[in-house]
Amino acid sequence: MILRDYQQAALDQILARMKATTHPLLATLSVGAGKSILITRLMQILDKVGMRSLCVTLNSELIRNNAQTYKDEGGKASIFCAGLEEMDCTHNAVFASPHSLVIALRKSEPISKVPFNLVIIDECHAVNHLNNNTMLMRIIHHYGMLGQSEGHKYRVLGMSGTPYREKANTIVGEDCFFKEEVCNVSASYLIDQGFLVRPYFGIPIIPGFDFSKLRIKSNGKFDEKQLAEVTNNQRLTKSIIDEVCHVVESCGRNGAFIFASTVKHAKEIMGYLGKSNAAIITGETPHAVRTEILHAARIGEIKYLVSVNALMVGVDCPIFDVCAWLRPTESLILFIQGIGRVLRLHPSKNDALVLDYAGNVERHGHIDDAIINEALRPKPVNQHEYCIPCYECGENNTVHARRCIGMPNNKRCDYYFEFKDCGQCGCPNDKVSRHCRQCDYELIDPNAKLKLIEPTYELHVISHEIKIEHDGRGQALVWFTRYKTASTYVNEHYTLGTQKGRNIFYASFVRKHVDKASSYYMKLNNFEMLNKMIKDVKMPYKLIVNSDGKIKKKEFL
Repeated sequence: MILRDYQQAALDQILARMKATTHPLLATLSVGAGKSILITRLMQILDKVGMRSLCVTLNSELIRNNAQTYKDEGGKASIFCAGLEEMDCTHNAVFASPHSLVIALRKSEPISKVPFNLVIIDECHAVNHLNNNTMLMRIIHHYGMLGQSEGHKYRVLGMSGTPYREKANTIVGEDCFFKEEVCNVSASYLIDQGFLVRPYFGIPIIPGFDFSKLRIKSNGKFDEKQLAEVTNNQRLTKSIIDEVCHVVESCGRNGAFIFASTVKHAKEIMGYLGKSNAAIITGETPHAVRTEILHAARIGEIKYLVSVNALMVGVDCPIFDVCAWLRPTESLILFIQGIGRVLRLHPSKNDALVLDYAGNVERHGHIDDAIINEALRPKPVNQHEYCIPCYECGENNTVHARRCIGMPNNKRCDYYFEFKDCGQCGCPNDKVSRHCRQCDYELIDPNAKLKLIEPTYELHVISHEIKIEHDGRGQALVWFTRYKTASTYVNEHYTLGTQKGRNIFYASFVRKHVDKASSYYMKLNNFEMLNKMIKDVKMPYKLIVNSDGKIKKKEFL
């Protein structure tokens, strides 16, 4: 395959910087930029000079696609992924999943001793350099140390089309793991050059679901039970699906991705579509069935694909030209990835249509392109970001999460961001677990780490105050609450410059302290309404804090 001009330029830039420096590099490549072919060419260049390379990808479908592209280009590749039932590392180019690799490293299997010269992290926005116990960081450090001991060249290259964590700062820079961006192929460029179709955001006739009154949990996510209650409206769901089908059929569209809120919601949608030209894919769909469904969709036999967070990455179905959102998402990354599913070129389409029945466009700002520029602007310093998406269920987690907080099918998600292995059966466990969750083997001696109970202090509220500050985007409102004890003051504050910041403020403070809290939900960026709300704050109350001033508990008197 002949590389496009921008692909050749990107490859040249990557090679030049890899020769000139040893620090981790980032290649920003939008959906449709051709990451798989660039990965192939880069790994083939190393293979020809006898060097070995490892491409790590979180999604098994992407692993299969990347390896197949390498083979289609005449190379010999190994796949090391238990989910694909292949555990081979004999060739110089290896495509692997982090789960399988971490287990192999722990057991000192042959792949743990392979001195790779290059480790490529696909979808590298998942790398959390602040926690060395995460799977990706364990892999990176293992092969880095192996490279030093072997005395050979070792490089790390990250690739992503969404090089940020939600609306936080970029993942590249002096204080980040990736120190330098070597190329940037944006969706805007690809659209302007005719390599992606342009997305249009339709205005639905059906108003869609009203998620504005949903309770926001302390992690910045919608409450799952209330989410299910809102979408438990068969008449509205049917009306929306009828409209989607009408748009697809009457406007000559090829096919539509339909993103549902829950598995129950997805199954209900399937009931309105019928089984002749529609299919459902969830996290429980067997891999072989999923492959059959996607093949049928690519050749036009299936016109509607319904999913719950299962079609955001690793899905190449370029014939589809509509995506309909019947679920809200606080994850900007997932929103962009979902839209990206319909931007790929196909001879039978000229553009892509996005139908938003869940308020996502408004939630993430005005969108007139596939990439939301707002995402790259600095965030308020102390704003918590629930921005690490789980690649098994899609739930957002904080950078401090050890295990995914998602509850797919009413069961706790089994994905661990950091863990410790059971010395008896090898099962991953939370790092503070005393016994293995699978075999009950004792992981921690209960007498080994006894410590004194930490002293706490009571703080009583003094005042509430609203200030206007600059947060990098311009002026933003900041809510301050001040507490006093005999020896110290504590300021609890929330920055309200973004919708996410307001959601967290509403969940953490307004709902707990204000009567008729819901009446303020849509007005938290209004200075006059906040001044009025001060009078409605429930008083008095106190905080229980530790010696460092960290809030342990909040109580009303």
